[in-house]
Amino acid sequence: MPLAFALPGSPLFIGESSAEEHAFLKVRDKVPDPENVFFEVQYPGKAPIRLAGHFWFNADTLKAGTKCPAIVEFNPYRRRDGTMIGDAKMYPWFAFNDYLCFRVDLQGSGDSEGVLTDEYTDEEIAFCVQVIGQIAAHPACDGNVGMMGKSWSAINSLMVAARKDRPEALKAIIVCDGSDDRYNDDVHYMGGAMMFDNVSWPSSMWGWIATAPDPAVVGDKWKEMWRTRIQNADFWLKQWAGHQSRDDYWSATAVRDHYEDVGVPVFIMSGWQDGYKNPVEHVVSGLSALGKPVAGLIGAWGHKYPFNGYPGPRVDWLDYIVVHWWDRWLKGKTPPPESEWPALPVWIGESKEPSKSTCDDEKGKWVAEDGTWRSRVKETVLYLGPNHRLGGKPVPATYVSSGRPVLDTEMLETSSWGECGNDDLPGNQASVDRASLYFDSDPVTKDIDCFGYPVVALNLTADRPIAALAIRLCEVSPRTVSSHLVSYRFYNPAYRGGDMASPKRIEPGVPFTLRVPLNLMGHTFKKGWRIRLALSPSFYPTLWESPEAATITLKTGGAEGLAASALILPGRAARDEDGRARDLLPAKSQGAYVNPDDYLPTLNEARPAETTRKATKVIINGRPGMLTRKVFDSGRYQYGGPLKGLWVDQIAEENFEMVIGDPLSLTGFTKSTTILERPDISWRARSETTTNIWSEAAEDGGFAFHYLATVKTLSANSTGEDQPFETKTVEGVIARSWI
Repeated sequence: MPLAFALPGSPLFIGESSAEEHAFLKVRDKVPDPENVFFEVQYPGKAPIRLAGHFWFNADTLKAGTKCPAIVEFNPYRRRDGTMIGDAKMYPWFAFNDYLCFRVDLQGSGDSEGVLTDEYTDEEIAFCVQVIGQIAAHPACDGNVGMMGKSWSAINSLMVAARKDRPEALKAIIVCDGSDDRYNDDVHYMGGAMMFDNVSWPSSMWGWIATAPDPAVVGDKWKEMWRTRIQNADFWLKQWAGHQSRDDYWSATAVRDHYEDVGVPVFIMSGWQDGYKNPVEHVVSGLSALGKPVAGLIGAWGHKYPFNGYPGPRVDWLDYIVVHWWDRWLKGKTPPPESEWPALPVWIGESKEPSKSTCDDEKGKWVAEDGTWRSRVKETVLYLGPNHRLGGKPVPATYVSSGRPVLDTEMLETSSWGECGNDDLPGNQASVDRASLYFDSDPVTKDIDCFGYPVVALNLTADRPIAALAIRLCEVSPRTVSSHLVSYRFYNPAYRGGDMASPKRIEPGVPFTLRVPLNLMGHTFKKGWRIRLALSPSFYPTLWESPEAATITLKTGGAEGLAASALILPGRAARDEDGRARDLLPAKSQGAYVNPDDYLPTLNEARPAETTRKATKVIINGRPGMLTRKVFDSGRYQYGGPLKGLWVDQIAEENFEMVIGDPLSLTGFTKSTTILERPDISWRARSETTTNIWSEAAEDGGFAFHYLATVKTLSANSTGEDQPFETKTVEGVIARSWI
């Protein structure tokens, strides 16, 4: 998931829980500010470079000469002015418990040399392997190393764990909000259909890689390093939209294809509002089937760790993970069995009125699952039938979708950032349901617990050779008739044969059958609520539109030798083990973390951070259209502690617009500005980026993406005036073969 410019003070940190909701962990008396460290790495055929990092430590333990295990995280999001607020909530706690905690900037990011050319390259993973070896040899390390991270660093942790040259020193990993299959379960494609994130994220990364190194860390080399980054910058849409099926580009990094190579214990977790929930189940099931040590956790929250994610209940995860994971695998201690969680604790939320707010704890319960959960599923089949009904038996009916794009102004993100005040959950889906093909059950007569993948079986025809589907599972309130989104999946019928590497165009008018698992769900449909299934061949803005408006025809009761169209729910029966989950995990938030102000105090606030999201009707070239605009204003702040008075000023804007009725008109355009400033040395570095992505008909009768991305950088001269530094523009055309 894109980090969306999460500098300190950014909207990703707005609304963090107050001291009244969290018990702050006291560690400052033993854990000082982190110490900078550098690693020399080399990729075959290239010159050596230095990667910059820092590490947290327990000063008393090191003073006594005691060696400690180490924990390391690698990502490109700038370990100091980018992620230190989040890091300061947990790494000092690990250090307090006698771990060395290393944070390393990947090549070409933060204060590290080199160039970042894509995510999860062989060069990146090779550098991770080399640095782990150097950490294991550090004078204060006992030779045992763990690797962990969220999002980007979660994914490279899993990749290192499955690598053939995995360091012997690596003993265990933690994966938070990461993926074992970047094509199917990341921010690029979902069911072969392209998400808008595949356009927004390369634009975010275009801004990240354009940001300057800090002379307070790298000295006078900052200018040479910055110039190298800008001169070698490229726009990653070229790769991500250039590989539209699950070809070797994607499969080469998919740990899901070779769980047998994972050589260390894995703890993997996510939340229902995040985009990375499916990999938790896949990894737990896949590794446990091979007899490999694995544990998981699925909570209610979005793209966050369990101790500070929203919506709640938040979990006091930091203390648990030290005792039951790091101490076990890095120190060889036996954790107390009475406090050991089940293999996969799962939060089962219950029917609720839709709301975009993430702030409140959900109602529900914790249950105990494991890698054998599929053997316990009791399916409930609801057939699509006449009069928009879901019923107990198949009845023939035919439905034809509208050819007009479906516009959802209540779901502007594919998943939640998990921040109170961000208001990014899907809102009321009722109006969007009415613009779709929808089917309602009778009010359920008793509570229905579900865990697993809801499946839809559909008999369809389409009038275009390339199309996409948005499939949504909702529930309808008996009180307000509002529609709450429970699960969804985008799907490209070109992959109806089941092989994501071998798409096949639709034959217009020729019937075909789909069987599509939706995203993993854990939910209780409460008595009196209706279950709703909604289908549409478009879903602006989160699904990137097909180039031609497609109309789909659905046959319900079985036709032309095809099985009946149906929704299959993964019913779940209570287990004796559920009591243990309820006893050990909280029904109300109990998060705890280190106060980040202890390590990164704010010295001055010149402009507060703010996030806004808005969808509005506009006129585009004289025609009615829709504009979705998101502004991520990280504010302007000066920070003390390890940042030593650094001013950080960053703002980014994403826009998606489309003429209503003309999907080929869909355009994404972004801009960002980042200013880093050190008044004490009269230093200022400014980067400004713009990107523009659109589609056009191609001369060969097909369609193509076009992109144009520019970065402009400026540096203050001796009199404090901004002077041009480096400028780079890249542009390209990508054939739309399957999307």
